[in-house]
Amino acid sequence: MTAFDLASDASFDDPYPTYRRMRAEQPAYYCPQTSLWFVSRHRDIADALARPHMFSSSAGNALSDSPLRVGKTLGSIDPPRHDELRRIIIRGVTPARIELVLPWLRAELARRLETLQPRRQCDFVTEISRPLLFGALGRMLGLGLESARKASALSERLFRGQAGPAGPALEEEERAQVIALLTEELARRRVERDDDLFSVLIAAQTAGAPLSDAEIVANMMTVLLAGNASIGHFLPNLMHALWRHPDQRSRVTTDPALVDAAIEEAVRWDTSTQCFARTTSAPTAIAGMNIPSGARVALLYASANRDETAIADADRFDIMRGKVRHFGFGFGPHICLGASATRSMLRAILPGLLAALGDFDVDVTKAERVRHLMVRGFRSLPIAW
Repeated sequence: MTAFDLASDASFDDPYPTYRRMRAEQPAYYCPQTSLWFVSRHRDIADALARPHMFSSSAGNALSDSPLRVGKTLGSIDPPRHDELRRIIIRGVTPARIELVLPWLRAELARRLETLQPRRQCDFVTEISRPLLFGALGRMLGLGLESARKASALSERLFRGQAGPAGPALEEEERAQVIALLTEELARRRVERDDDLFSVLIAAQTAGAPLSDAEIVANMMTVLLAGNASIGHFLPNLMHALWRHPDQRSRVTTDPALVDAAIEEAVRWDTSTQCFARTTSAPTAIAGMNIPSGARVALLYASANRDETAIADADRFDIMRGKVRHFGFGFGPHICLGASATRSMLRAILPGLLAALGDFDVDVTKAERVRHLMVRGFRSLPIAW
């Protein structure tokens, strides 16, 4: 039986050849080092996501999840409680509320580009992507300036833990610091209401919704950290894809109407959230492999998004591809709550960003990638223009 090393330098640089071999040779692959079953085919992942009763999120959807969030967040509970909680939280991420942060996002991008213009080079992650998108998330949630600064600093520790590439996103001590910070914010927001997610959840709780303080804090933490990890990595991945495909970049730059198509193709072609975990609630079979009850299963969204049996010429980056069924934002009951916010934010800034940077270049020799099985992105992406 073939062994696949998903944590090698080569795999972190480009996991897609390994995924292709897994789909062909062992589409349900057990990795004894991580005690995880990796599922890689589009049709098997679609089936699993459509059956939350069999592939449960109740033990957490991260490869290694925390007791501080399991059973309290959208990603770590099943229907019907999941659906009940989602109906409450989604009130804070309506299109109207997302629109409120877009003027700040555009203005902050313009300010940063003006500051960087004399240098004509920067680290795209630390000087543009992370502060822009983290600032927008902080405003959507309703964090105070000092809390947003502390949360941003803590977020830099994401996926750097000592437990390795299948370990928790944050060490427990750092996660506890985020919980403490958000608990303080919760107390403040009870007095200082505004038009943000914190205030929406407090109002729902006050009106009698079955929502505990621990659930409010845990879900705010998930939105803050997961949003930063996914959106914050997605934009650099998109810029990297456009740099690698200058003909596609030229099309988007000259025709802003193609921005939505570029966003959709980028999240499919180089997915920032590579996988999520589920736990089997009973014995089942995938691709001829018998998987026991209680097994931890990693659904490789990124592999499914390159599955040539579901998407024609799937390894090709093509913004003119048209609509395809991909898992860049998930699927089924747990489809990404922030998908519309991600699309709106990128739609707001991408035309101005491409116009300002023009024929930009990326120094891949100095770029640094995240080394974790759940996330694909850059810690550092030097660009010049």
